[in-house]
Amino acid sequence: MRPHDLQRLITRRALIFGGVQVAAGAALTARLFSLQFIHGKELSTQAEGNRIKLQLMIPPRGIIADRYGVELAMNHVNYRLMLEGENRASARASLRILAELMPLSEAEIRATTEAIRRARVGIPILIRDHLSWKDVARVQYHLPELPAVVIDEGQWRHYPFADHASHLIGYVGRVSPEEVEKNNDQEPLFKLPDMKIGKNGVEQHYDDRLRGKAGMRQIEVNAQGSPVRELARENATPGEALPLTIDSRLQEFCVERLGAESGSIVVMHVETGEILALVSVPAFDPNEFSKGIPAGYWKELNANKKAPLLNKAIAGQYPPGSTFKMITGLAGLKSGKYTANSRVHCSGTFHLGNHPFSCWKTDGHGSLTMAQALEQSCDVFFYTVAHDIGIEGIAAMSREFGLGENSGLGLRGEQSGIVPSPEWKQKARGTSWNPGETINSAIGQGDTLTTPIQLATMLARMVNGGKKIKPRLLVDEPNKEEGFIDIPAEDLAIILDGMDRVTNSPYGTARGSMIKEEAYKFGGKTGTSQVRKLRVHGQNQNLIPWEFRHHAWFVGYAPVAKPSICCSVIIEHGGGGASAAAPVARDVLRKALELMETPPVSLLSKGNSA
Repeated sequence: MRPHDLQRLITRRALIFGGVQVAAGAALTARLFSLQFIHGKELSTQAEGNRIKLQLMIPPRGIIADRYGVELAMNHVNYRLMLEGENRASARASLRILAELMPLSEAEIRATTEAIRRARVGIPILIRDHLSWKDVARVQYHLPELPAVVIDEGQWRHYPFADHASHLIGYVGRVSPEEVEKNNDQEPLFKLPDMKIGKNGVEQHYDDRLRGKAGMRQIEVNAQGSPVRELARENATPGEALPLTIDSRLQEFCVERLGAESGSIVVMHVETGEILALVSVPAFDPNEFSKGIPAGYWKELNANKKAPLLNKAIAGQYPPGSTFKMITGLAGLKSGKYTANSRVHCSGTFHLGNHPFSCWKTDGHGSLTMAQALEQSCDVFFYTVAHDIGIEGIAAMSREFGLGENSGLGLRGEQSGIVPSPEWKQKARGTSWNPGETINSAIGQGDTLTTPIQLATMLARMVNGGKKIKPRLLVDEPNKEEGFIDIPAEDLAIILDGMDRVTNSPYGTARGSMIKEEAYKFGGKTGTSQVRKLRVHGQNQNLIPWEFRHHAWFVGYAPVAKPSICCSVIIEHGGGGASAAAPVARDVLRKALELMETPPVSLLSKGNSA
């Protein structure tokens, strides 16, 4: 090639190459201009989102305390092992290393691997909680090798009274998938893996107040998504502190007094409806539920024939037995067919047509007034009253005193019991009422079912002059009243006279539990309700299997001169109300009065009073 041709070729190539360079430079400049000036704001926001992560903060749960400030539910520090699952490769690598450090169980590894697969932005994965300090130190030492791992300081719910208040306080647990779905994104905290909510008792009923409001923090993360530093924080709002009307000292006394029995005690202030103790035994340890209940413990609870998971105070339904006779007596007085001086002769048997209904005293009580019939718990007297006035009047009186309806406490699982009537039977069973059912209902047998909280409410309304109080659990909650029962004071006085005689006269069925000091004298009514009909009348309860023995009841109030508190006590399969339940009620009422006179020392020093 000649020299001038070669020069021309080089020049042409240089021009082409230069043109390409100019075009590329122009395109690059245009792109930079677009990124910087046209889309700069949008891209800056996206970049900031990759650099800064928003993280929800679970608020401290509100404390639950008794009427004197003694804590019944509190928060303890819980060290949790968390995994940032947004960078799945880093998360899986960290999990493999952790499995050697901890070590992790196969179940934990499987669950965490699945959680990494389903990980959502901003939602950390909980691997394990309740870490020991030794585990925390081990993980902290290896954190440089674990880019996706975080040790978080959370909380776990602690119940210092354990099984002594478990049915009342309840427990907390993780949010179930069904609860998340039902929540419908109204509470973002529900999606956090370590969020816990109330599942039973006060924890569940007042969960909205105890839960608090979420906080938020901004965290700077590196390219791997691992936290670098906290940029900003909006602290969570703690849940409310809830002061209950319970006296924890009385609550513990009731549990200890019942011992190994299966039953319930409810203690109530007769003027305000304040619950001073609400006990169901046997019970369970809510601390086990709070941490995650072991399978063996759950199986043990379910296998126990004394039903420790059932809150017998509100959900145990039992025939009230002779504690119901006050209702039948008041219905008889209201009908006008009976007065304080009306007498009925008890020969030991009441005949309805050709069918005999026996009194518990086979040779009869002789001629009795209503107060005497309550004193000696004569069945024939109340058979006669019920036959004369009919079931409608008895059913109506039952409802006036709170039977057949929920108490209004709002605790999960409460049962309403049954107040039988012709209308109820037709609706429930599709059959007609027969006169014999009226006779059985007169003494709290047949289809009549009540709960301990209902009988405590019934008695409170009787001894406070007919004020229709309702039970309440919160100190700062106003009294729940529904006016007064339309019943003459002299009718109530007859019933109170009979209950006074039950414990304080030589003929009373509970005279063996009498308290002689005037300040602690109490009245009440024994009750024995059949679990099944006995083949032999008056059969010794100790000679038959426990589960077939009668339930033992006592409802009582104190002091007799000016009632301020009342209680209902049931001993499941206890045999007899006078022998099993009355002594317990005596001790509980006395203890309650003593405690009302002596608030805790810590409060006395602050100038507070009960």
